[in-house]
Amino acid sequence: MSRIDIPEDLAIALYERGAISLGKARKLAGMDKHEFIRELGRRRIERHYTERELREDIEFAKEKTI
Repeated sequence: MSRIDIPEDLAIALYERGAISLGKARKLAGMDKHEFIRELGRRRIERHYTERELREDIEFAKEKTI
């Protein structure tokens, strides 16, 4: 039988519908950012990736290459 985790399932459902952000969803699920993103992938749920997040990732990558 599969495990039931109501806060996690609720957080993922709300995130998938666009009702809450990734940060709020991962907090509701009791997960860190990487765990939550990994769980989204496991469930084949597309991540909502904003332009702001893209800019932050680009800046982070630039800092790491210098």
